[in-house]
Amino acid sequence: MASSYLLTGSYSSEKEPGIKLWEFEDTTGELTELMGIAGIERPSFIAVHPNGTSFVAASEVGNGELVSYWIQPAAKKIVEINRQSSNGDHPAHVTIDETGQWLLTVTYSGATVNVYPLHADGAIGELAASVMHEGSGPNPDRQDAAHPHSVIQVPGKNLFLVSDLGTDTISTYKLDANTGTLTLKYKVKTEAGAGPRHLSFHPEKPLVYSLNEINSTLLVYKISQDGQLEFLQLLPLVPDSYTGENTSAEITVSSDGLFVYASNRGHDSIASFAVQENGTLENIGLTSSGGEGPRHFTLIPGNVWMVVANENSHTLVVLKIVGSGAPCTVENTIQTTAPVCVKVIK
Repeated sequence: MASSYLLTGSYSSEKEPGIKLWEFEDTTGELTELMGIAGIERPSFIAVHPNGTSFVAASEVGNGELVSYWIQPAAKKIVEINRQSSNGDHPAHVTIDETGQWLLTVTYSGATVNVYPLHADGAIGELAASVMHEGSGPNPDRQDAAHPHSVIQVPGKNLFLVSDLGTDTISTYKLDANTGTLTLKYKVKTEAGAGPRHLSFHPEKPLVYSLNEINSTLLVYKISQDGQLEFLQLLPLVPDSYTGENTSAEITVSSDGLFVYASNRGHDSIASFAVQENGTLENIGLTSSGGEGPRHFTLIPGNVWMVVANENSHTLVVLKIVGSGAPCTVENTIQTTAPVCVKVIK
């Protein structure tokens, strides 16, 4: 039977095993916990090295840390390598570039975008470069200052898009592969009060799908060769009839480029869309996330299964994706403390 290995991060205490290793059985959708590692507080977001032998987790606290680990999934081993300061409060996202040589992070409360070298053994080097965001937005509770929420590489290029929830902007930065320096190339504004959070790229077409957390919408952009975004479409992520609280969280494109998925916290659902020939989206429905507060999710290679981290119900839920492209059936539910990130080990 074929299986995959997964890592999860959580909003757990330092004394709990906040990072866990799982085995996923591709035929049945069975999810089995193999081990966990403690010693890091609120290890929220995880980035797996392209070689699959190490990963970095962000300790999302004030004056946070970035922690690197060596991993050997088959042997059920995770060993800490080293730690570095996150250069700002509440590091919310980490990305390892395609070469495996650079670690990029954002601090939500510190408003910094940071670059660190990664050594051959997976250790994080000293801070190489940093950019600080400034500004605010119309929502006084959420947009009092700049809040960069993610930094994600444009596939195949030394370009990175930073979504800033506080300033309603998506910035394109060029990374100098020799020094780690970031140069701002472009900046686009979303709707006022939208709160851009995460985004995902189409695997073949020059398209970006961006999720707005605060107003629960999805933006479709065309992206140029040098990283400039051009607006194509705006869609709601929850029905007009829904009157409750909601913040949207994660977005991803299936590896075959046929579908886009986004999660809603409050409505507690996964929104599914079919990708049209021109890259715009057609809504194919909303289905339950199988729990409360779906902060993050991942697609298992093959696009038959989705694993959802439901933070508020303390569950990992395995959803099976049917022929229509929508994740319709709950196949498995596992209790685990406040999961907020789930990543496949490549």
